[in-house]
Formats: sequence, C-alpha cells, structure tokens
Amino acid sequence: DLRAFFEKEIARLEEENPKIKKEIEINGKKEQKTQEEVDFQKELAIFIRSDINKPAWSDKYGIDSIMSANDLVRIDYTALDSTLKTRLLSIEFEDAAVQRVSVTNKTNSPLIQSKQQLTFEPKKGYQIANQQDLSLSNDSQLRIVATFER
Repeated sequence: DLRAFFEKEIARLEEENPKIKKEIEINGKKEQKTQEEVDFQKELAIFIRSDINKPAWSDKYGIDSIMSANDLVRIDYTALDSTLKTRLLSIEFEDAAVQRVSVTNKTNSPLIQSKQQLTFEPKKGYQIANQQDLSLSNDSQLRIVATFER
C-alpha cells in the first residue's frame, strides 16, 4: 500500500523535520536551494498519486519478486494494461525495511507524451525526473534531486 507507506514517511519526516537541499534542472538550467520549512505532504504527494492499490486494478499488474537467502530483496509491479499511468512500481528491501521506491509513470495523448521517473529513499531523499514531448510546442525536461539534511 504505497499511500500508507508514504503517509508513515510523511509523519516520520514531519517529526524529524530535516532541511531539504534541492538541485533543480529545468531544460538544462540548474539551480540549488535549501528549504528550511518543508511541507512533506506536498513534497511527496506525487508519489502518493502513483498508488496502484485499487481493487479494480488487482488483475492489471504483473508481480515479480526477487528473493535472496529467504529474504525479499525487491518486488516489481508492472502494468499489464498500456492505458494505466503507473507503468512500473519497484520496491527494494534490506532487512525487511523499504530502502527504495521507484515509480515509472507514462501518459500519452494526441498533444503530449509524458514520462516521469520517481525515486524515494527513506533515509536519503528523493528524485523526480519528468520529460514531456509536446506536439504543439517545445519539449520540456525537469529533474529534481532532493536530499534530506539533518
């Protein structure tokens, strides 16, 4: 349950209250900033919107898991239906704890093709990469690397 996981992470981060150092790149232009006051609900909402835990989608994703020495190392949920926005949800574990959540989202319409790559590491931070191919204007690329600082 991606939503429940991120709600717990938001509560944890609100309690720890780390700063976020962000490196932002938009169409090749880079900037850095540090946020002292962070709304983690807003920052991580993009991950929650990628939740695939809906009863109507129970047969819409293939599931593959990787085990090592009887421990779950990774589980991948791959969309079987090409119309679903969330194409891949991958969760990596270490000692039964989530170490990384990766999401690939794709959206296609006659006017826009969008690909989004999201990565969240509980102790480190998150990354968002978004590429939009627009038929009526210039293509757009956005990359955010956010690091939690204690």
